[in-house]
Amino acid sequence: MIDRPADPEERQECYMILAGKNATADGSILLAHDNDLAGHQASLIEKIPRMKHEAGEMITFPSGLEIPQVDETCEWMVLRIYSGFAEGDAVAINEYGVSIAGGVAQGSDHNKKAGEADPFIKKGLNGGVRYVALERSKTARECVETMGRLYTQYGVTYPSGVGVADGNEIWYIEAGGGHQWAAVRVPDDSYLAVANAYRIGEIDGSDTENYLASPNLLNFAKEKGLWDPAQSPFNFAKAFGLGKVNDNPYYDSRRVWRGLQLLSPGVEFDPDLKEYPLFMKPDEKLTMEKLIDVLRDTYEGTPYSLYPEEGGSKERGIAVPHCIHTDVVQLRNWLPNDIGSVLWAGLGSPTTTAYVPFYFGVNEIPRAYQTAGPAYDAGSAFWINRSLQHVVIPYYRHLIGEVLPVWQKFENEAMAYQPAFEKAALELYTADKPLGKSFLTAYSNGQALNVLETTKKLFEITNSRLAANTRKWVSGN
Repeated sequence: MIDRPADPEERQECYMILAGKNATADGSILLAHDNDLAGHQASLIEKIPRMKHEAGEMITFPSGLEIPQVDETCEWMVLRIYSGFAEGDAVAINEYGVSIAGGVAQGSDHNKKAGEADPFIKKGLNGGVRYVALERSKTARECVETMGRLYTQYGVTYPSGVGVADGNEIWYIEAGGGHQWAAVRVPDDSYLAVANAYRIGEIDGSDTENYLASPNLLNFAKEKGLWDPAQSPFNFAKAFGLGKVNDNPYYDSRRVWRGLQLLSPGVEFDPDLKEYPLFMKPDEKLTMEKLIDVLRDTYEGTPYSLYPEEGGSKERGIAVPHCIHTDVVQLRNWLPNDIGSVLWAGLGSPTTTAYVPFYFGVNEIPRAYQTAGPAYDAGSAFWINRSLQHVVIPYYRHLIGEVLPVWQKFENEAMAYQPAFEKAALELYTADKPLGKSFLTAYSNGQALNVLETTKKLFEITNSRLAANTRKWVSGN
């Protein structure tokens, strides 16, 4: 039986990888994300239609801040927690193929001096501002610029890093304080791994093709004593962060190290470093399968394994039991967005749930995948997944072999079938768009319902094995 740490701070963080189009095997932009909260925030998937809004309509944030709504907002698909996306705990794609890849909270890596110089705004923007920007944007850059403009105008309640992409490029934006922010473009041939510490380093303010920032950022940092130009070039992470020191000193940097080790094994890094390169080139072109493997990683084969042969672990790995949804977003700009944008989503922890392909063009989502709330619901895909996880995780080494190979087989078959399916879908879509969308809906929903039934069967299988072996496993015999 595995003894898991109960530190509440170590239960509310996330992980993200953003991979450029020339770093992937087929030219897709791939965005991978684990959303780790306390483990019980039920998740769901839904589509939000294009909407027209009344003059004078306002958006109200949880902080109480109100900002004007625009005349019309676009259609989007979102993977979120039941309480909404106002706090930012969501991943989304809009009708133009712009995606919010997810976010990472950075509050515990924020230094006191920066907090005094640029305090957070109690009645400011919450994480949901990123989805407000998504509803208004046709490109990733436009989305980042909109977020930055709103940060500057209204201020934010807490700091976070957010991935934003379209089929052509990826951006990553961090809030330094209440109003200060910076964003970098991920090189097309590279990837960026992010945990919950500041990652943006030196900024070239003259290179506006690859860097964006709040107005007068460098002068602000200099005047407030956050940066001394005589000592070093301006570094955003050093101005606003502190290296994330807490009870586990390698809480974040170790997760970044592991991503680099798995995707660029030819470059050897010390796992005890506090800083790693912002961008890395993969040793081999990245695939969906490879990024899913990273999201599912438990440090197996290293001294930091989350599930060692004996005893417990105090490490904070990439795949954790309290992950409430996990995904890889696939963006291909050479296809119509209804086909080219796919949300491969799992409603639960990565090691015990499957990644199901939801095409943007689907007309509807199965009811079970839209059902989530503050209490257990036997009809919710999230809680069905969660029930399986509750059986497997405490006896991980004994039971994971019953579950993970099943999901890997499902995913491998879905990915192998993808080219043929999309060829047929494109032919139908080109000839008759509604028929093509119905075809996408039937496929995605069929896959989702198949996974749901398999999850129920695996719950029965693992419970039976547990009932027959509990005494032996607990005693260690």
